[in-house]
Amino acid sequence: MNSNMKTQRGIQRSRNTFFFAALIALGATLSAQTDGKIVVEAGRIITLAGEDIENGVIVIDNGRITAIGPAGEIEKPWDAPVVGGPAFTAFPGFIEAHTSSGMDRPNENFEVAPFLDIRDSIDPVSYYFEDCLRWGITTINVQQGAGCVIGARGMVVRPVGMTVEEMMVRPKYGLKISAIPKRGKSRSTQMQSLRYAFDDLRRYLEGLVEKERDERGQARREALFQGRDVEGEKNKGRAMGGTAWKVDGLEIIPRGAIDEKHEPLLDLVEGRYMIFFHCGSPIDVPHAIEIAETNGFLERTVLVLDEDCWKAADAIAKAGVPVILDGGLVDQRRDPLTGEERETFVPEVFEEKGITYAISSENWNDRSLWYQAALATGLGLSRDKALAAVTRTPAEILGLSDDVGTLEVGKFGNVCLFTGDPLSVTTWVDKVVIEGRPVYDRADDVRNRHLLEGVTPQGTAPPVADEGDEHDGDHEEEHQDEDEDHHEDKDEEHGEEHQDEEKEG
Repeated sequence: MNSNMKTQRGIQRSRNTFFFAALIALGATLSAQTDGKIVVEAGRIITLAGEDIENGVIVIDNGRITAIGPAGEIEKPWDAPVVGGPAFTAFPGFIEAHTSSGMDRPNENFEVAPFLDIRDSIDPVSYYFEDCLRWGITTINVQQGAGCVIGARGMVVRPVGMTVEEMMVRPKYGLKISAIPKRGKSRSTQMQSLRYAFDDLRRYLEGLVEKERDERGQARREALFQGRDVEGEKNKGRAMGGTAWKVDGLEIIPRGAIDEKHEPLLDLVEGRYMIFFHCGSPIDVPHAIEIAETNGFLERTVLVLDEDCWKAADAIAKAGVPVILDGGLVDQRRDPLTGEERETFVPEVFEEKGITYAISSENWNDRSLWYQAALATGLGLSRDKALAAVTRTPAEILGLSDDVGTLEVGKFGNVCLFTGDPLSVTTWVDKVVIEGRPVYDRADDVRNRHLLEGVTPQGTAPPVADEGDEHDGDHEEEHQDEDEDHHEDKDEEHGEEHQDEEKEG
């Protein structure tokens, strides 16, 4: 075996060692965490629920904040570990209102796939979730990408945990619908597919009711034949809910008899799912509002908008739906007549129209939520409104305001400790506490130190090709190499002997 092959194998072993060492370290950290008490101290606490607290203390017990205030007014449990100190600024964790990151792939090949669940696609060891901790993001709404017609059911997660179950905050949370044409298709075909999906649901339900009236028990027998659960509550029927169209007689159909393809859409029409409706241009907005109104889920609709959708602000304000700004904060256009370039600061338009909005990360590779909030303040948005757009407001839009978004008694103990002001370019996220558990410490971030300080993590340096390979402990490869060399020598000896015999003959 040549030295290059040995070096490549050694490098691969080092990479595997680094990866599994990181997993083991994270697992040890999580296993050491308990739901006990913890005290967070900070020279300044930004609660986003009132005035800032100087020299403050936060007491967290069983995952929730039990006390918060100035150090002299808060009794600290004697048996609680203490993190932080006067040099830090405490801040509620940022909330990512919408993203398709952290999955093995953001889109499926199916156009209409509400029967799928992205919990099967989330990758707990994705670098995205690791980066979220570095950015101070503690709550993430993961939804399928815009390359669908009706996507899979989404999920709200925390960016920590070795399994999807550990990460889970809200399972089966919302559905993604896209008004953006799939690649190679037009808006007319996209809208036709959307309308057909709900028309197909109505025809399917009407067909079930008609067959059941003709032959009682047919729906249950068919469900049992297909292996679906129709026991307990699943064996009961109920009249169709919702505020739009209805199918009479649905109460005679056991809910367990409705197939997995149509059940999520029925839940949607009956008002049991939030909808994240993605619009890529102003023309998509009225189409989205029409679909939501026609099928009765406008009140549970959130529009996910690219930056130029501000042109449909009047229609959005009239519909009274909140929005998540998924694109840039500034829309740049060139006047077709004068050639003059015009810039529109999108949050300012939403403010003027009274539209509730949250800001999401434009590009998770290099533009985290703190960057977006800082950029918004630089473009003219007040500091309070910019911070609210990445914390308190997304919590309200997602229906999570009882748990996250601010630092208040009764809410989750999600606290980020910054080395300075959260919107300063020189500030670092030093520590992160999620639901009372310390989950990130910059001092222990080996990948960060490797990137910024050039510190090579122990056991991850590539091996030397010569002497290092002889003592790397891989005795099996050494013996294999020796055996191969021995066989090669023997073959050469036998070949020479055979040639000598031929000459003598």
